[in-house]
Amino acid sequence: MKVLAGDIGGTKTAVALVEFSGKRASIEKLSVYPSAGHASLEEILGEYLRTAGPAPAAAGFGVAGAVIQGRAQITKLPWVVDERAVSRATGIGRVRVINDFVAAAYGIPYVGPRRLKVLQPGRAERGGPVCLIGAGTGLGEAGLIEHQGRRIAIASEGGHTDFGPRNPVEDGLVRFVRKKFGRVTDDRLLSGEGLTLIYDFLRASKIAKESASVARAFEGTDRAAVISRHGLGGRDRLTREALRLFVSIYGSVAGNLALQYRATGGVFLGGGIAPKILRALEGPLFLESFRDKPPYEDLLARIPVRVVLDPHLPIFGAAAAAY
Repeated sequence: MKVLAGDIGGTKTAVALVEFSGKRASIEKLSVYPSAGHASLEEILGEYLRTAGPAPAAAGFGVAGAVIQGRAQITKLPWVVDERAVSRATGIGRVRVINDFVAAAYGIPYVGPRRLKVLQPGRAERGGPVCLIGAGTGLGEAGLIEHQGRRIAIASEGGHTDFGPRNPVEDGLVRFVRKKFGRVTDDRLLSGEGLTLIYDFLRASKIAKESASVARAFEGTDRAAVISRHGLGGRDRLTREALRLFVSIYGSVAGNLALQYRATGGVFLGGGIAPKILRALEGPLFLESFRDKPPYEDLLARIPVRVVLDPHLPIFGAAAAAY
């Protein structure tokens, strides 16, 4: 069976046909569109279906935003995506619109082991809850449970909960960010913008001087990408320390989520940032922060932790939700 699926974000919209065969899924005819260049999702789908052939019987879409009764206002984009409107425009009878991280959670069973990087092998509990966390433009979170043989994804806006500092350095970071934005959330720090805020805080704290090469690299490009690249290189102290603090916070927040869901089935890191800083995540710091939750260190040490390397995870999941 084929399902039309899409991953809709403020910057780009990816659309594909997903073919299901038993427990496997494959992507066909993937097209990516600049979201801001189109007036609506329906406009993009009309363009896609003109070349992709007849519309299938079902469609699923993961969207960046809260979904209420099949309707969502897209974050950072003046679109409203509504199941009924999409159905009318495309002639597809069964349409599902879900949050993008709910979609990503539904996609986890369709990601093969070659597209996963194991950070902690652990020992998964059969049928145990699974959780997904992913830093990117913001911080997404979701859960996945089994009930009567069915997988059910649990939506969450947990990325917008208050950040809890663990030590004097993070106390200082909270004060620094609070002066700029007021409330300090996990989402504010575990994102591309968050990495730049951490760098700016450490620079203001004078732990090291900003190097001339990094300052030049900042001109006209993505500062977070510059920080992560130089931080992974290891030669520049300020970017290295910024990346280390980011990774430590990421591990701690992932550990918190594992406890909240009691995710004995596993923790998965999605989003765009994790694959780009994989070398840093593979070091000891992430897992040390993940496990450092007395009295539950042993529980957390048994939970498998994996990074999802497949960028099409939300498309698989959106299709699976409709399928």
